[in-house]
Formats: sequence, C-alpha cells, structure tokens
Amino acid sequence: MATLGERLRAERERRGLTIGELAQQTRISARFFEAIERDDRSSLPGGFFYRSFVRQYARMLDLPEEAYQGEIERSLAEESERSYSVPDRHIDVPPLPTAGRSRKEEALWWAARAGGLVAALALCTAAYIGWERWKASQLPPLTPAAEKKAAPEPAAQPAAQPAPSGPPAAESTAPAAPAPVVSSGAVRVIVRASDLSWVGVWQGRKFLFGDLLRAGEVRGFGADDVLRVKIGNAGAVSVEWNGQALPPFGPRGQVRTVEFRSDRYEVIQPAARQETEEGAPPDGAAP
Repeated sequence: MATLGERLRAERERRGLTIGELAQQTRISARFFEAIERDDRSSLPGGFFYRSFVRQYARMLDLPEEAYQGEIERSLAEESERSYSVPDRHIDVPPLPTAGRSRKEEALWWAARAGGLVAALALCTAAYIGWERWKASQLPPLTPAAEKKAAPEPAAQPAAQPAPSGPPAAESTAPAAPAPVVSSGAVRVIVRASDLSWVGVWQGRKFLFGDLLRAGEVRGFGADDVLRVKIGNAGAVSVEWNGQALPPFGPRGQVRTVEFRSDRYEVIQPAARQETEEGAPPDGAAP
C-alpha cells in the first residue's frame, strides 16, 4: 500500500506540478515538500508543522480530506505518546543583584544624610536670625516706661513756654520763640492725652503715626534728627521731650505743630506753615 508521501507525489506529477511551483504558491520551503514525499518527518520542524504542511499540500492538489486524515491522526497519536524530559544539565544562572550596601557604603550614606540635615538646620537658623533682626529694625519706638529709663538726664531744665496773654484768636497766630535746652543724643518724645485729640508724628518727610488718642493713652517716638508733632487739641495733650515735661502748647481746641530737635524745640503756628502731611486734619479744626 502506498504511503501518504507517495500518493501526494503521484498526484503532483499527474497534475504536472513541480515542487518549486508548490513552494512559490504556498511560500513553504521546497525541502519540506520533498521530506513529506519521502515520509521523512524527522526533517520537518515538528509534528504541528508536519500536519500543517500536509494539509496545505493536499489542498493544493484538491485531494479530499479523507486522503490524509488518517495520517494526521496517526501523527497526533504518536506525538501524545512521546514523553518529554528536561535535559539533565546544569544551567549556570548568575545570582540576581541585591540592593544591599556594604558597611562602608551604609556609613557614608548615613553621614551624607546627617550632613544634609545639619546644613538645613544651619540655613534655617540663619534665616530666622536675619528675620528677627529685620523685625527688630521695624519695631515702633520704645514704650513710655522704657523711654524714661533710656532718656539721659539733661544738665538744665528747659525754659517753660510763657502762657499766652491775649485772646485765643491772637494766641493762634502769635509766633512762639524756640526754647533752647541742653541735651544730647537722639530726640525722644512722649505724648500723653488727657482728652480726645488727634496726633500726627513725622520724621522728616516720613510719616510715623497719625490717629486719635483718647484720655489716658500714651505714645512714644524717637528719631536721630528731627521729630515733628502735630496736635489737634493742644490743651488736651502733654509732651515729654528728652525726659523733660513740657507745658501744653495751646488751649483746648487749638491746633499746634511742634518740631523737636536734640537741643531745642519750636512751635510752628498753623497760619505761618501750611501742613500737607499725609493723614493730618485741617488746621484750626479740632478732631
């Protein structure tokens, strides 16, 4: 009885086909068709490829399925009975790298972390000290109690300003002479309100303070050159200048502007000097 390979070769030759033509149409290597015709399954890649190539070969020749189905089933049975074994050979697989460090590397790693932490703490400390110094430079002048302790004792008492003898209208326009006093150092002024009054304070062109003071309120200010104080209710405000208590600069309801220096102070009458500082109330009007 002819084998499947012999039957396929006979049918091919009957149809006048060459193995090369079959290989060109199926894109299967010609040597595989030759192995099939020789029934040499060992020259084929495996049982699966053998069965696939046989089917394609038979379909190219228009053979019915019964012509090769028995050979396909026989191939499957032989393949299922064949036992597979793993080759007895040692495969040298290198060990996987681990994330562990040596003791020296671990010590260096911790030292680097500690150094970074110390550097961060030093940077934060320097930033905090700089911030505190900047805030201290922006603080308002000393409180009245501290002003009394810090103000130096003058060698002589300042001359009291004479009380005005004319009516209030004339008093508001009469110039007040500067009162010389022996003093040294910066200008320190403490303002105390016995009644409601607006008070504004400037250091040169810099506006330091401007608000209503109520009875009993005290404010202290300091400068290195000149302090100018504007009082909206002169009779309700008393001033302490470089530790020396001064009499009121005018009656109640009158506006007074006074310039304080380290060695003298001067009352500037509203009619003689137009005040334009920020926040100051209009002259001659009580707050």
